[in-house]
Amino acid sequence: MNLQETTLVFNLGEDNNISDLKITSEIQHFIADLRSIDKGVAESTKEKFIKFGENISKTNGSFVIVCEFSFDENLTIVPTLQEAYDFIEMEEIERQLEL
Repeated sequence: MNLQETTLVFNLGEDNNISDLKITSEIQHFIADLRSIDKGVAESTKEKFIKFGENISKTNGSFVIVCEFSFDENLTIVPTLQEAYDFIEMEEIERQLEL
């Protein structure tokens, strides 16, 4: 499987609930596209993102947030969708090399 097939890109608005997202053998990587929300919404959901990211890490998956501003130093936040895919690809290489 290639990276596009194992990655789910989702948009988050004020009414979305990330607890509905499921980690499966087919979908291992998640990209949260937060470019359309304001900093207050991002701040209010950061604890959920941290827990979600920890659960994904336990299954050797990746979780990246695409956002124009940083709102937590423990989360991987990049400014573009391409950078999110690049980050996931680098993590996959590190896992394969067992770094």
